[in-house]
Amino acid sequence: GRADNCDTCFNKNFCTKCKAGFYLHKGRCFDICPEGFTPNNQTMECATAVHCEVSEWSLWSPCTKRGKTCGFRKGSESRSREIVQRSSAHGNPCPKTSETRKCTVQKKRCPKGGKGSKDKEKRKKKSNKEGNKEDSQDKQTKESSRGKEHRGNREAREKKEKPENKKRKRQNKKQIPTT
Repeated sequence: GRADNCDTCFNKNFCTKCKAGFYLHKGRCFDICPEGFTPNNQTMECATAVHCEVSEWSLWSPCTKRGKTCGFRKGSESRSREIVQRSSAHGNPCPKTSETRKCTVQKKRCPKGGKGSKDKEKRKKKSNKEGNKEDSQDKQTKESSRGKEHRGNREAREKKEKPENKKRKRQNKKQIPTT
């Protein structure tokens, strides 16, 4: 006798092609593949279940808020990992590939074309130990353009600012950076 649900067999105990809707596995036909195996609908065979594999987490990104790295104290940072191997239908599903968490940083002002407060230069030096070469160049260009811009923009800036912002800025000047 033929193996159950077999269409073509090699011998009476070993099937090589199952009837429509059945999966071939080790010479036998199954309507549902055995535990640990996953149905392959292209070949109509039971394949070994492949479990998802992911890479290690990346480093946490810089702390940002609305895409900026300045002008705030509380922001968020994220990290991600890649899917190295996607799982098959019966394999373990992939875990999440990104994470976000809250972060708190020392507030630093955003450089906005010559807003130059002397306070900013000091703070920049203390917090930015790496890029000191570019700092000194930045300072020269800012100082040459600062005189004109500083006077003209001040009135316009003050009109734009909300009263609570002014208070906050005054408080910030008193705080000493803790870097």
